[in-house]
Parts: sequence; C-alpha cells; structure tokens
Amino acid sequence: MTVAELTPPPDGTPRPHTGGLPAAGVTVTGLAMAVTALLPWAGVTAKTALLDAELTHSVRGVDYGAGWFVMGAGIAAMLLGLLGLRRDRLYAGFAILPGAVAAFALAMFLTDPRELADRLDFRIPGLLDVHPAIQYGWFAALLTSIVVAALAATAFLRQS
Repeated sequence: MTVAELTPPPDGTPRPHTGGLPAAGVTVTGLAMAVTALLPWAGVTAKTALLDAELTHSVRGVDYGAGWFVMGAGIAAMLLGLLGLRRDRLYAGFAILPGAVAAFALAMFLTDPRELADRLDFRIPGLLDVHPAIQYGWFAALLTSIVVAALAATAFLRQS
C-alpha cells in the first residue's frame, strides 16, 4: 500500500475499489466465452476407404440450448466485468456465477441422452468408419468459463 491509499481524500468521500486487471480480464474473457457458442462444439466424421474420402458434420453450440446458455453467461460476465471496471470490483467478482452456469451447460451438452443416436460409433472394416468427436469450440468454451471463474475469484480476493 502506498501513502496515498492510506490517507483519505480531501473531500471525505471514500475511494472506489475499481476492478483493475481482474475486471478487465473478466470483461475480455466473458466476450470470448460468448463468441465460443458460435464455434463448432461436436461433430460426426465418416471416413470411407473405398473413395478415400472423409465427411464431417459439425454442430455449433447455438444449435442446442446449452450454447445459448454459454452465450448468455458470457454476455453476463462481460457486463459484470464492465461494471467492475467502472464502479466496484465486487461486480466483477460476481462473474463467478455466469462462469459456473457455462461450465454446467457444457457438462449437460455432453450428457444429453436425446443425442445418443447422433453419437453412435460404428465401423465396417475396410469400408466405413463413423465416429463422433468433441471439437475445439467446446474446449474453448470450457477454458473461458474456467478463466472467468478464476478471474472473478481474484476480484473477490482483492476486494478485501
């Protein structure tokens, strides 16, 4: 702490605890989390040895409900980060909730029983190989939800 932080301002009003780096990080990462809902999350790849070809069908996050939850959580985290920058870093700390909602939605995307038929894996040796895969958008969404939660926790810890 510096001497300037310890002395009260001349007009007697308390200094605001603006968020600084954690709030800025929550803002940027929240925006990135919202964008990851537009990326491919899963796909089915079919390879055929007969034609030596590969066909992939990808599913974006917003094609299912979980992607909309992640996008909404990213926007909420971004807005809380902006409030943390402008007012009090406590707002940025509350972004831990949208980060948790996004992580929960991502877990539900993987365990959705309605999509079991789309995730079947089968193979005809020497002719056809079909398999599902989790793609980079899902991993990016998970990473950003973890980073938002970590930065929000940092903003909470720096509050005291």
